[in-house]
Amino acid sequence: MITDVTKNIHMRDYLNIISRRKWLVISFFLITVTLVTVTSFMQKKVYRATATVIVDVEGPSVLAVKDVVKLGETNYFAYRDYIETQQEIIRGRRTAYRVMKNLGLIKKEEFSESKDPIQTLLEKVKVELLRDTRIINVRAEDNDPNLASRIANEFAKVYVDSNIAMKMKMSQDAQDWLGKEVDIQKKKVREAELKLQAYKEQNSIVSIENQEAMIDDGLAKLNSSYLAAQERRIGAETTYNSLIDSSGNVAMENLPSLLTDNKSLQLLKDDYLKQEALLVEYKKIYKYKHPKMIKLSENIDYLKSRLKSEIGNEYNSAVAEEKKFKMALAEQKKEALGLERKIIEYSALDREVETNDRILEIVLNRLKETSISSQIQANNVRVQDLAEPPIKPIKPKKRINIILSMIVGLMGGIVLAFFRDYMDISLKNPNEIASVLQIPLLGSVPKVKLDGNRIRKKADIDRVVEKDSASLASEAYRSIRTNLLFSLNHSGSSKSIVVTSSVPKEGKSITAVNLALMIANSGERVLLVDADMRRPRLHTVFNDDNSIGLTQFLSKEADFESVVKPSGIDNLSIVTSGGTIGSSAELISSEQMKIFIEKASSGFSKIIFDTPPIALVTDAALLSSICTGVLLIAEGGRATKDLLIKSKGLLEKVDAKILGVIVNNISLTSDSSYQQYYYGKTYGKT
Repeated sequence: MITDVTKNIHMRDYLNIISRRKWLVISFFLITVTLVTVTSFMQKKVYRATATVIVDVEGPSVLAVKDVVKLGETNYFAYRDYIETQQEIIRGRRTAYRVMKNLGLIKKEEFSESKDPIQTLLEKVKVELLRDTRIINVRAEDNDPNLASRIANEFAKVYVDSNIAMKMKMSQDAQDWLGKEVDIQKKKVREAELKLQAYKEQNSIVSIENQEAMIDDGLAKLNSSYLAAQERRIGAETTYNSLIDSSGNVAMENLPSLLTDNKSLQLLKDDYLKQEALLVEYKKIYKYKHPKMIKLSENIDYLKSRLKSEIGNEYNSAVAEEKKFKMALAEQKKEALGLERKIIEYSALDREVETNDRILEIVLNRLKETSISSQIQANNVRVQDLAEPPIKPIKPKKRINIILSMIVGLMGGIVLAFFRDYMDISLKNPNEIASVLQIPLLGSVPKVKLDGNRIRKKADIDRVVEKDSASLASEAYRSIRTNLLFSLNHSGSSKSIVVTSSVPKEGKSITAVNLALMIANSGERVLLVDADMRRPRLHTVFNDDNSIGLTQFLSKEADFESVVKPSGIDNLSIVTSGGTIGSSAELISSEQMKIFIEKASSGFSKIIFDTPPIALVTDAALLSSICTGVLLIAEGGRATKDLLIKSKGLLEKVDAKILGVIVNNISLTSDSSYQQYYYGKTYGKT
């Protein structure tokens, strides 16, 4: 039995795809290359001119300014934002408008007909920062090399001029603002000074410092006097409390310890102590009622009264003096606090005058600096190199375009070929067909073409084995015959073989005819039967009458001998269909068909039935169920996986023995290794 083919993906398979689709690849390649080449030669030449501009972080320092940190020295991101802003300014619409106006570009047809002339101009310009530098390239592209250089140079010049003009304008604006601010600050200073003077006059302030010193000095003196009065009052109070008891009487026993600075009180104390001493002496000599004793007692009582009065007066005087100094001190403090409030208001007015003076001074100094700097303003951008008219165009790059088109055309054609092959669901490789069906490949037949020699007309193709026995097709049928005989194990008994296909026009009739011719040539008696009663063809191949055939036998209108006709070829007889009818399936499945096969088997070693496509009608399936085997015909490049599997399934449902598959109309290519197909490398014995 012929074994199945194990398919291995090889580089040859990909090359075969390209070979099969070579005209698609060639067409895509030629179209791509032709279009690109024609476009490249028709495209206008484009020239590019480049002017370079250097953008410093700031202009050269003309005025020495301390503590100035240059942009970019400490903050890279700030400088990056700055340089990117400058790039946008260069390619801005304002810059483009000035360039267009300066060069008179609006008069050119390209710009005058444009809806947005400025945008048209900007599309010609590219601004790029040279990596790791402060150099900006201003590139202009145009069909005219001179105009390209003029545009690039004008963009650079307009940018530089506008940059210094902007600085000058900013300086002038700053001067104007500072001049107005000076007038405002002068007015503020004047108003503050007048307000301070009015306050001084209102509060009779000549010198706030002297007035403050006088109040402080008086406060210090009053405080000292108050403390002295307080000390005196405390002393007087102590004396009073020690000599005058709670009843208001003088405690004379405490008189000796009295210490006082009051001279009158001291004299009274001394007189009293003397009288007390004299009383002690008199008591030793006189009685109480003695005139001297009475007079001395009166003197003592008088002195007591005087002491009490003097002590009370001194205490009251000390209290009054303390109260007076206390009130004076409070008044002085009140005056001092009032002065402090005046000082606060005075200081506020004075600070306002001082602040306005300082601001006025700052504004005046800044006005002078701005005035000077505006007269010697330095530009931080400058044109490094002016663009020169380019000699060679940058577009079109014909050589590169053509080379790339050849690469793209070739690769695109190959991709398209693989895509078409992927989308093509038909099976072209015989081994692939056998692999899908999982049945033996008996062989494959190449496409037969008219050669004007032995194959002169289309009818000759139907009997190519007879017309051209040395052709590749004949060799293919010879190989198929050999493989088929091996598969039948050289059985001596008659074998009935059904030849069918999935769909019409896959070459089943041609295969049946040529296979019958090839087996007959080997010496076996072969009966070729046209069992396609719907579209019979066998009678046209052998140019025979189709009035009597298989239909008449199955309908019992004719006997076996009358329907079997000679073909004109040794060992080969034919049975035509006998005309078309509507009930072919019933005739084929009848007992008369089995009788036909029995009669044919008695006289022929091989019976080959040409049947309708199995995927369309049931005739082939019904006949296959009562025959020895089935040959399935598939056309390379047309057969699909689904139809083949469906056909095989229909045969398996009726328990038909599938002998193998034969692939028709194989296209021969230089790398197709056709010999492996028609010599049948995949057959073997069961």
